[in-house]
Amino acid sequence: MGKTTSINLVGKEEFEYIMEVFARCTDDYLFLFDLDKDEYSISKRALEKFDLPASHFSNVGEVLKKIIYPEDLPRLLEDLDRLEKGMGEEHNLEYRWVDRYGKIVWISCRGVVIQDNTKEEKTKILIGRVTEIGSKRKADDVTGLFAERQLQIDFQEIQKQGIQKNGVLLRLGVDNFKEINERYGMDTGDSVLKMIAQCMERVRGGDRCYKLYGDEFVLLMYGRDPQKARKKYHQIRVLIEEQRKQQGYQNFYTISCGVVAFSFQDIEFDRLCSDSEFALSMAKKNGKNCSYIYKEADYEAYVKSIMIQEKLRYSVNHDFEGFEVYYQPIVSVDTGQVVGAEALLRFYCEEYGILSPAVFIPILEESGLIIPVGEWVYQTAMRQTLEWQNLLQGFRININLSFIQICKSDVVSGIIASIDELGIDPSTVLFEFTESGMISYDDSVQRLLDVLNKNQVKIALDDFGTGYSSLAYLQNLRVNLLKLDRGFTSKAVTNDFNYNLIGHIVDMAHSIGMKVCFEGIETEEELQKLKKLEPDYIQGFYYGKPVDREKFYQENLKQFKTS
Repeated sequence: MGKTTSINLVGKEEFEYIMEVFARCTDDYLFLFDLDKDEYSISKRALEKFDLPASHFSNVGEVLKKIIYPEDLPRLLEDLDRLEKGMGEEHNLEYRWVDRYGKIVWISCRGVVIQDNTKEEKTKILIGRVTEIGSKRKADDVTGLFAERQLQIDFQEIQKQGIQKNGVLLRLGVDNFKEINERYGMDTGDSVLKMIAQCMERVRGGDRCYKLYGDEFVLLMYGRDPQKARKKYHQIRVLIEEQRKQQGYQNFYTISCGVVAFSFQDIEFDRLCSDSEFALSMAKKNGKNCSYIYKEADYEAYVKSIMIQEKLRYSVNHDFEGFEVYYQPIVSVDTGQVVGAEALLRFYCEEYGILSPAVFIPILEESGLIIPVGEWVYQTAMRQTLEWQNLLQGFRININLSFIQICKSDVVSGIIASIDELGIDPSTVLFEFTESGMISYDDSVQRLLDVLNKNQVKIALDDFGTGYSSLAYLQNLRVNLLKLDRGFTSKAVTNDFNYNLIGHIVDMAHSIGMKVCFEGIETEEELQKLKKLEPDYIQGFYYGKPVDREKFYQENLKQFKTS
């Protein structure tokens, strides 16, 4: 056990003044705690963040209870009791404080007990510092650039001075940086970051460079010219390419850039950071290796999509409230009669009304909610089909299937189980796949298609001719039906080349045992001209728009009697 240091201190007022002077030279909070008199002094700056009554106060235990995380208080009191009893002279604990806003702040509290001999009554005083160990670093060791904490300090200082009115924040991110680390190692990843930092330093001029966490960088510029920021981004790209060339193209990577123009007086630092994060994410979403200038309208659309996602999630968790399956008739060209329907998903909520599938379907797919919703759709559609088959024998249902469902869930087992449970004739159920989705073609897709074929479930290739047409798909998928999108068929009405092309597609499909459905037929003229190409089925507004189950029955099936 060490012996308590004994010295003659200056008066407490003088010491507190000295403490405040030193506090200006550090981010730590300096403190003095008179253990015998139960008096506490701390740097005045601590009052800005923590709910303390003053920089000097008594009844220390009761005051500290208000800012110390409850679970950590016993450990602190135990250590202070040890010091008061003279059982040690050093205090060194890491624990949690709670700031004025209820946020937990990890701190490191270190101090030394000394004995004050300035008066007849000797008192033990704990002198030390409090460090926020969770606070961000001001510099980056790898690149040598200042870090995000310094960016915040600089921004707020410029804001306080009021000299600069406008600025532009350029945020860079390395595309697929994780793959560089995984493939070539952390040292290579660090060398990439260093090179980018060096290139930024070469083009920055009077602007300021910062390294954020991970693979991101920031250039803080004056003025309000986002095109100037874009130009610097392209200069950085050129320099990076030159460096990579000199190194013999040992590794390949690209950088994306988000640009935000702002007013120092009209934006808070946290909002500026979130706007720049959004801008960078949009650049990556737009294909990477490019730049994007922040637009408020795009951000509002993004926020709206997040809110819609929450509405969709709520509905999924509340018995699919707001979802409904609509049905559009499919008509036989030979008989002119309805032979089935395509099941189409619709969604309604009070806040946004009826949402377009073009809006909510991508959100369902990106969030993974398409998996439970898709299951609900095919189960609902097949149950409805059974009911209508009692009116029209052989009535069939077409159901859209997302490749997200195929690749990220065991949808094939769910489909077969539902068919068996309902007892529906599998040959009256057809699943439609979009042609563009075949980019994601993999073993899971092939397995599902093999199982569907084995169980006599029909398969259609939707929107054929609009994306990535390949005859190999028709061979591998063993497709039963080709559906030609309106964007394709409408051109055939006025364009001889497209008319003849579609005619050849129909002949080819029929020659290998496939049927063809023309989608999007809206007028009598379109119908009569395209019927001459001898498709098997017609679907479009001419025969009926997608409607709810009751209206579909009234318009298409009411005339049929129950068998």
